[in-house]
Amino acid sequence: MTYEFLVLSLLFLVPGALIWFARPDLRWVMKRTVPLALPFATTEWLFYPEYWTPRFLFDLADRIGFGLEDVLFVAGLGAFASTAYAVAFRRAVVPRGDAVRSLPRALGALGGVLGVAGLLRGGGVPILYASVVAMGVCAAALLWVRPDLWGPGLLGGLMSAAIYLVLCLIFAGLVPGVFERTWRPSLLLRGRFLGVPLDELLYGWGAGVVATVVPAWTFGFGFGRRK
Repeated sequence: MTYEFLVLSLLFLVPGALIWFARPDLRWVMKRTVPLALPFATTEWLFYPEYWTPRFLFDLADRIGFGLEDVLFVAGLGAFASTAYAVAFRRAVVPRGDAVRSLPRALGALGGVLGVAGLLRGGGVPILYASVVAMGVCAAALLWVRPDLWGPGLLGGLMSAAIYLVLCLIFAGLVPGVFERTWRPSLLLRGRFLGVPLDELLYGWGAGVVATVVPAWTFGFGFGRRK
């Protein structure tokens, strides 16, 4: 199978689609989080081909630095990572009643993550770890002002990593040997869990933390028991 990233990206849309139909109350979170995640699709040129070497539809990664697969991937990841905590622990999103300026906050969070990642990458840190650290720094800063999000953030990260693992296992079953052929050896974490590179699980955890915390801060909501 040639277009392995397309297969992975389509798989990543499935959990969010299931949540969309099973939890209508979380749709507005997805509607706001997915657009917030889409700009990260354009950062593929930082990963390809240093971190991995998939083939892209129409060779777009070689032409413009990212592909249609990246758009699908970040949309799917944003959808399930932002809602995994609420689904797994039967929580509802609860507006805090604070007047928030969502657009400046969204732009600030995006700029913070991209800025920290860029600085680390410029300092020689491999891009995947620069991304994870940048997401962690952004989440930590927001948790300092929103300590009520510590639990949801950490648990949301764990749930996202678990979903990420399951999707990668299905992916490896559909495309045998793909991690060995397409992923380059990690510079820091050389291990695998059930055949999945630990780097990927680390990325899934970081994405889950930041996707749980950033929307809650940006749009002014918290988590409460679901009735």
